[in-house]
Amino acid sequence: MNRLLDTDFSFDRIVGALNSLGFDCKTTDSPSEVWVTAPYWRSDINLSVDLIEEVARIIGYDKIPVTMLSQPLPRHIPEPIHNLKQKVRYSLVGYGFQEVITYSLTSQEKLNKLIPEPHSLQPVPLRLVNPMTAEQEYLRPNLRANLLTAFSENRKHEDGGIRFFELGKTFISKPKDLPDEPEVLCGILSGTRLEKSWSGVVEPLDFFDAKGLVESLLQQLGVETGFEPGNDEGLSPSRQAAIVIGNEILGILGEFHPKVLDAFEIAEPVFLFEINITALSKFTNAHKMYQPISRFPDTVRDMALVVDTGVNHKSIVDIISSFSLVKQVDLFDVYSGDQVPPGKKSLAYRIIYQSPTHTLTDEEVNEVQQKILDSLTGELGAALRS
Repeated sequence: MNRLLDTDFSFDRIVGALNSLGFDCKTTDSPSEVWVTAPYWRSDINLSVDLIEEVARIIGYDKIPVTMLSQPLPRHIPEPIHNLKQKVRYSLVGYGFQEVITYSLTSQEKLNKLIPEPHSLQPVPLRLVNPMTAEQEYLRPNLRANLLTAFSENRKHEDGGIRFFELGKTFISKPKDLPDEPEVLCGILSGTRLEKSWSGVVEPLDFFDAKGLVESLLQQLGVETGFEPGNDEGLSPSRQAAIVIGNEILGILGEFHPKVLDAFEIAEPVFLFEINITALSKFTNAHKMYQPISRFPDTVRDMALVVDTGVNHKSIVDIISSFSLVKQVDLFDVYSGDQVPPGKKSLAYRIIYQSPTHTLTDEEVNEVQQKILDSLTGELGAALRS
């Protein structure tokens, strides 16, 4: 004990301190050891270090010499995902969202409401062995059910825009193994884009509001994102998109299916975005690379393309962006109707060209523009709109 406290307290002094607290101390064959029995009311005494703490407390901490650590304390480095979650919270609150914290438990009834057509849930949700109530019988496989329930209740008292998000664990069952517990961000929004005002027409939120919000959030996190057609059965088939980062699908966004909304007694469009934060964290840890502002002016060209209706926007942007002189690509017009053939659509893009080393000439831009058109024609069957 003296060695641990770095003191030279006498044996009698140590035994006297313990006896004063009701401990029964008996000597042993060794003059430096004692057998100590704790009184019945001291259920907190289990280890020898507990006795050392009692001796130090009674004799006085001021009697124990201070010894400096041989090395400095290591710097605390928090888990990257904690900082990421905090950034996400701050960003969404800045976008006008309110954070909701719901129970990690849900019911079979709520989970069934999330699917338009009844069928067995896959993966099978994890059921508690001894649930307290039927409303808290299963570990939540997603955050949607509780958020939609909260939305439905709040809509009874609020007639403006509602924007909720929750950031928490979900539980995905695995056969013959412990479940996955990814941290998931789930947000829902509905109502008007702006509060009612005399200065203009109040417009409802739509799919592109949700998409733009996801793009802005991920841009703030330093992550470049893309979108692909989604296949989530709980969302409207024509108004949903998978969120792609790198080569992985990390989330989904879209409008809830009308049957899902009916099940939760919601009579208006509600839009969802859902991102796996655990998987996202590895894309946010990379060092940011900064580039100086170019000293040379950019050149802007427009390109209107006619493509099959099945060709998606991302495929076109990927091809255009693959050329080194292309700085930015923006879609500014979409049209389908009498001016284009049946089964076709027109997409108009604004392309910004810029070189980091010199001012571009018209000949250089024309050459790259033609190469882009050739690539689009060869890979996607695109043609310039006349």
